[in-house]
Amino acid sequence: MKAVIDIGVENPDQIIKSIEPDVDQNEKFDVKLDEGEGKVLLTVEAREIAGLLAGINSYVRLIRVAKDV
Repeated sequence: MKAVIDIGVENPDQIIKSIEPDVDQNEKFDVKLDEGEGKVLLTVEAREIAGLLAGINSYVRLIRVAKDV
């Protein structure tokens, strides 16, 4: 299973730099962050829906916090 989410932000490069240290591959899901024009592209891949949802929730929350800081 795979989800690709684009999140509109003013400074995508700064958001990605602040989150990259937290991007780690684990057993439940894999995460990739890319910069788009005025957005962060979040790609989450997992074998099970629980892992996919865990990855999405974790990284959307991290992006939201970095965006609000």
